[in-house]
Amino acid sequence: MEIPQEEREQKLWLEERAEAVLASIPVENGDVVVDFGCGAGAYALPAAKMVGRRGRVHAMDCELANMEPVASATRKNLNAIHGDGTTHIPLDDESCDVGLLYDVLQKLEDRRGAMEEMHRVIRPDGVLSVYPMHLDARMIRAEVISAGFRYRNDYAGLVMHFVRK
Repeated sequence: MEIPQEEREQKLWLEERAEAVLASIPVENGDVVVDFGCGAGAYALPAAKMVGRRGRVHAMDCELANMEPVASATRKNLNAIHGDGTTHIPLDDESCDVGLLYDVLQKLEDRRGAMEEMHRVIRPDGVLSVYPMHLDARMIRAEVISAGFRYRNDYAGLVMHFVRK
């Protein structure tokens, strides 16, 4: 499937502004973040800087080759997790302040399962941030809300932030 030029440009534009996107959540010093479908770490690596030594970033992807930059990073607060291809997140309940689902939902057979797992691992009043590339944003917004989150705001009309109920 070829990605339309406009979507490629949008993705690059956001990745160039990764710290601003994360600050809009906000990702802060001491936070615990899970990046489901982290790929090469466009957001996980800057998040690891932002959470500092007291925080932690769990960067998860099922395609080991894609996450090489994350796996080879020397940051002590960055945990690379090779996923099993399901939506299961191997973290404790309510152990994360922030969850990221960026440009991954279109690859999942069980989107609802991913959202429910995020609900399980994110603390009450924690934030789920979603970039629904290749999908209808209104549909994804409704799905996230039905998984136990409330819409809070967005970044540049592209990335939606939700609060866990």
